[in-house]
Amino acid sequence: MSVGTRLQAVGAHIYAKLQDFYAKLQDFALRSTATAAIEFAMVLPVMLTAYIGSVEVGGGVTADRKLASLSLTLANLTARYNLNQGIQDSDINGVFNASAAVLSPYDYTKAGMVITSFVFDSGVANPPNAYVVWSDATGPGAVAMTPSCTNAISTTIVPANLRTQGGSVILGQANFPYHPPIGYVVTGTVNLSEVNFMVPRYKPSIARTNSSTGKTYSTCVGSSLAP
Repeated sequence: MSVGTRLQAVGAHIYAKLQDFYAKLQDFALRSTATAAIEFAMVLPVMLTAYIGSVEVGGGVTADRKLASLSLTLANLTARYNLNQGIQDSDINGVFNASAAVLSPYDYTKAGMVITSFVFDSGVANPPNAYVVWSDATGPGAVAMTPSCTNAISTTIVPANLRTQGGSVILGQANFPYHPPIGYVVTGTVNLSEVNFMVPRYKPSIARTNSSTGKTYSTCVGSSLAP
């Protein structure tokens, strides 16, 4: 057999081996691709669920933080009142409207807001008893508390550490129904609620003028509301 013939035979053998190797390499690639595709198909639902869940939960956390800011603004603006006359209806409405803007970009018309003034007696009780002098509410689900100088308020509403003898505190409450944008992980409506307290800045207590009677109340004297 001539050298040329031998080289041709060797070349053909090498070519056959390379063809076989290439075929096996292609088969391996196809098998790897299929495995990766299966793995991706298994992981994709988990990844999508985690992503959607993070979006929905993140939106809820943001809404709750804004609601906390809203309740703080309600209490803060009211506690800053410094006029000689009692707070009028127009003043309260102004506080509600200004505070509601904090909730943007969420729909503030769906928020319920309550502002309440509590006073604490100067008796021997420890902590002092708390009473509602006035309360205003607006929006869905918002309910004003009933003024009374005889029905003491529970410490679950006004904590003991906020009560000082003869003092006063303003409570701002806000609630909001959070609807997840997708509703896949977090379904239905999540009812958020936040409260904040502020001590009056310039007066012992904040007076409120009753629009129906024209009378102004800021505190309790004995068992009766008083200016």
